[in-house]
Amino acid sequence: MRLPGGIVEDGALQRDFAFRPMTGAVELAVGEAGAAQGSLPARVTAALAASLEMVGGLAPLPEVVTGLAVADRQFLMLELAARLAPGETWLTAWCGACSERFDFAVDYRCLTVKEAGAGYPFADVQTGRGPCRFRVPTGADQELVADLDDGEALRCLLACCLVAHDGRMADGRSAWDMVESFSSDDFEAIDAALESVSPEVAVSVQAACPACGALHVIPVDPYRALSGPQGENLLQEIHAIASAYHWSEAEILALPQDRRWRYLELIERARGMAG
Repeated sequence: MRLPGGIVEDGALQRDFAFRPMTGAVELAVGEAGAAQGSLPARVTAALAASLEMVGGLAPLPEVVTGLAVADRQFLMLELAARLAPGETWLTAWCGACSERFDFAVDYRCLTVKEAGAGYPFADVQTGRGPCRFRVPTGADQELVADLDDGEALRCLLACCLVAHDGRMADGRSAWDMVESFSSDDFEAIDAALESVSPEVAVSVQAACPACGALHVIPVDPYRALSGPQGENLLQEIHAIASAYHWSEAEILALPQDRRWRYLELIERARGMAG
């Protein structure tokens, strides 16, 4: 699989990526990232840096991961969630038509993905202040605006993403001045232009209520991997294996996920036979 966006290196778009083998050590690092006190974008960066082997041909250093487009980060987090818990995930929703609660299954790897458009990662826009060039928002931009209110966050985001205007590179001061002078029509044009070139990952699914048949559009959390119980579950699994085989924590964490689960099955089987 490839990233829907990618990283531009030496004028070429690099879209390949690879995760590290899913060992207990990787699961623990993702669990610790999810439990950290930082902003959501910062926790996403920590989880991806810990779980990726490479991205765009580069080592997954924090500065590389923060430079990914927002949709690329969402795509990778959905892939990570599917690796942590393979198969379908069951979610619960309430029907607005009949008030019944119902469950539905989601396969995170089957969510719709729109690849980047021509010109990615840049979009050229004709504004009231003249032609401007913007780049698509990245994880670094998300981290920068994480604690701002919506209005201030939008202005800050556009100032960060403004690359040039009237053919001149935009420094920090001129970028802020330009953003403050944009009209509502300018904001709409910028939004449309960025949307046309930006990759996109579906963050909602359609599900029908089994009781009345009403169709609902239900949000899906692309960062679900950060809120899973893998940290606490993993500690319980380590305890069970260490108690049975007397292996060290490091040895157990180095096991691939499927082999660790196989050992747990053997332990449970042995307990059943002993009982």
